[in-house]
Amino acid sequence: MVNPLLARRSVPVEKHASHIDTQEIAKEHGAGWWRRLPKEEKMMCSTATAAAIIGLWGFATWDYASSGFHTTNEGWFAKDTKYGGADKLGHFWTTYALSDALTGIYTTWGYQPRRANAYGALSAWVVQSAMELGDGSSKTQGFSWEDMGVNTVGALMSVAMERYPSLDRKIDFRVSYLLNVKMDGIFDDYSNQLYSLVLKLDGFESMNDTLLSYLEVHVGYFTRGYDSREIAKSRSFFAGITVNLSKIFREQGYAKTGKALEYFQLPYTLPYFSYDID
Repeated sequence: MVNPLLARRSVPVEKHASHIDTQEIAKEHGAGWWRRLPKEEKMMCSTATAAAIIGLWGFATWDYASSGFHTTNEGWFAKDTKYGGADKLGHFWTTYALSDALTGIYTTWGYQPRRANAYGALSAWVVQSAMELGDGSSKTQGFSWEDMGVNTVGALMSVAMERYPSLDRKIDFRVSYLLNVKMDGIFDDYSNQLYSLVLKLDGFESMNDTLLSYLEVHVGYFTRGYDSREIAKSRSFFAGITVNLSKIFREQGYAKTGKALEYFQLPYTLPYFSYDID
C-alpha cells in the first residue's frame, strides 16, 4: 500500500522533472541550433544571408532588375564622374571594414586568426560582388569594374593588416559623417562624408610614453555637391591633426568602442585644412 503523503509528493517532483526536460529539449532544438552548426556552415549561411539582404534592399529601394545586365565605365576621380571618386573610397572602406568585422566574428567561431581573416576578406568581397551584380541589373547604375577593383583592394588591405601587425598599429582607414546638407539616405550621400588615411603616432616605438603618442595625422579626400543641388560640385584633399580617441577609450577599458573608432571618426572631432582641386 502506497503512503498517500508520498504519492502526493511524487507528483510535483515528476512534473518538475518533465518541465526541466522540456526546457532542455527546447533549448537543444530551438536557440541552440545555430551554436551546433559547424563553423564552415555558419560562414556560408552568414555570407549568403548578407548578400540576400542587399539584394532585397536593392529591389525595394533601388532599381534592381529594372534593366538587362549591363556594365558601365564609371571612371575614377575625375571631375566629370558620377561622384567625383568618393564612391570608390566608399567601396574600399566598406569592404575593408566588413572584412575586419567578419574576421572578429569568425575567430569567435573557432577559426585561427589568419584563417578567419582570409575567410572574412573573402566573405566581404563576395557580399560586395553581389551588390555590384545587382547594380548590373539597375537602369541607373550598371556593373562597374572600377568598383570591383577597389572592393578587391579593400579586402586585400584587411589581409595585409592581419599579416603585418606593425602596419596595423600605425595606420587606420576611417570615415566621418558630417551634417553638411540634408539627404534622403546615408549610403551614397557623399556630400556628408570624409575619408581619411590616418597615421597613428602611438604605433611608433619612439613615441611611446610621450604625449605625442596621443596624436594622429589625417590626410584624405572628399567631394561635395555631386549628390546634392544645395552646393556646387567640388573635390578636395584635406589634412588635419587630432587626438587618438581609439587609444583613449582602450586605455579606459572600453576595448570595443576603441576598436570601432579605428574605422569611424566621430563627427566634428577632426580639425582640418582642405584644398579644393577644382
